[in-house]
Amino acid sequence: MKLPLHLSHNIGFIFDSADELITALGEVQAEEDREIRRLFELGLPPITSINSLAVMFGYNPGFVVSMTKSQKAHYRLFEIPKGRDTRTIMAPKVGLKGVQKWLSIVFQSKFEPQGNVHGFVPGRSHLSAAARHLGASWVFSIDIENFFPSVDIVRIKDALSHLGYQTNGSLDLISQLCSMRGRLVQGSPCSPVLSNIVLRNLDSQLQQYANENDCTYTRYADDIVLSGEGDPPSALVPSLSRIIEADGWAICGRKTRLDRLPNRLKVHGLLVHGDRVRLTKGYRNKIRAYRHLKARGAISEDDIAVIFGHLNYAEQVERFADN
Repeated sequence: MKLPLHLSHNIGFIFDSADELITALGEVQAEEDREIRRLFELGLPPITSINSLAVMFGYNPGFVVSMTKSQKAHYRLFEIPKGRDTRTIMAPKVGLKGVQKWLSIVFQSKFEPQGNVHGFVPGRSHLSAAARHLGASWVFSIDIENFFPSVDIVRIKDALSHLGYQTNGSLDLISQLCSMRGRLVQGSPCSPVLSNIVLRNLDSQLQQYANENDCTYTRYADDIVLSGEGDPPSALVPSLSRIIEADGWAICGRKTRLDRLPNRLKVHGLLVHGDRVRLTKGYRNKIRAYRHLKARGAISEDDIAVIFGHLNYAEQVERFADN
């Protein structure tokens, strides 16, 4: 569902003021009246009840209830390949997706991630994250295991509270709209921004560690990277593991890696030893072969989407490196 631009950024969706929404709701308890006005003042979507959301979107209240009580019916489940594994995507259907997209846009405007966060932040990317580690002599990478589903309803409500929601009505309803069975899901427009809010304290702790040990720290989604010059801190791995686990996260052991020069130093699949981010030699060879096939017009219809995807990515990396 593609929301009209003027609605997707509007705090009250189709309503421009608290008075308009309250009038449309009819009889409203004094407590809800005050909360709607407070949320408008904070620039937050005034979801205070089933009825408030139903009126803003023109939904039947029963449909809103079903989005929270019969959640599975409002998602499409499918899998996509990811390396040697597969990733399960739960994409919200049109009615729920519209609400989640609206919330994600407004929440994104209300939360400013730290400078070390590069995932799901406008103007930043895995390329900007990798570039922060240029010139390092060692790189340490560590991932959070099964990240989105690890973000439970308690953490989601904490993120919403950080934005400014206070009442149980708002916290319960919005957290249910943004989750599936009490967990963030891969595929929801809300999951990226909420995950960044959830990880704000961990980002602060890891940045403090980096400052104390003269390291560079970045995070792209659940991919945590530290790098530095000279030798890495002697207790690097156990120290970071303790910080991450103390914040309640499990570590993906198979993705924990410490590399040092003269070995290759990679961040998010890109080489960072040197003065610019680069594709690996194997990937560059693949791109040369694809460009040769393209020049000859020898790419089959079955392969064109995949090959052009690789070519476009290589051009993106090259443009970034040249800037």
